[in-house]
Amino acid sequence: MYPPSHVCESLHALHPQLRLAWVGRPKKHELELNPGDFALIQLYHISDVGDLNDPSTFRTLWNVQPVLDEHGETQFERIDRGPIFNKHGGTSRDWDPLFRVPVFVATLNEEFGVSIEDILTGRIIERIKLWMRPIVQRVKESAVEQGKDLKRRASDIGHEVAKDVWKEAQKSDAATVVMANKHTKGAMAEIEQRKQHEDLASYYMPPEV
Repeated sequence: MYPPSHVCESLHALHPQLRLAWVGRPKKHELELNPGDFALIQLYHISDVGDLNDPSTFRTLWNVQPVLDEHGETQFERIDRGPIFNKHGGTSRDWDPLFRVPVFVATLNEEFGVSIEDILTGRIIERIKLWMRPIVQRVKESAVEQGKDLKRRASDIGHEVAKDVWKEAQKSDAATVVMANKHTKGAMAEIEQRKQHEDLASYYMPPEV
């Protein structure tokens, strides 16, 4: 199966060393025509990978896999997982193999939360953008959302407190002066406005490093 050219071009624009590939697998049933899944690969510089016969990286190389020999030692053998699609969606290589080595990043299937439709429509690009964001940035974004939620809940709680105060004040045995609800609304609203919700909004933010 081939990905649309515009998806491959968008992926290349996002990161010039990212490519889509197709990794084959055994048929699940006889009627299955093209068994396999799309995959995401990254073209690493050869200096970050080392010798293909004895890689210096723990990452999985696209055309090499580790196997155990009869002595229980790890050896590396070349395999053909499937085609890698270039930045235009074709299968001709558009990188220099003397300097770049394809590394297996992820299988893009349902188990990984990605559907074929996500790839064919280009929705996968937004998912990859999320993966590429630094972890610190993602933590901060999550903290901001939690802070906003806390701020909203504080406002809701303030509103409930205002109603409870008014209810207690209306009881016949209340020690305070009974006031009409319409007279308390403005005062309670002013108190709520003075709450330091700005501090609550940044409550979950991690400290700067």
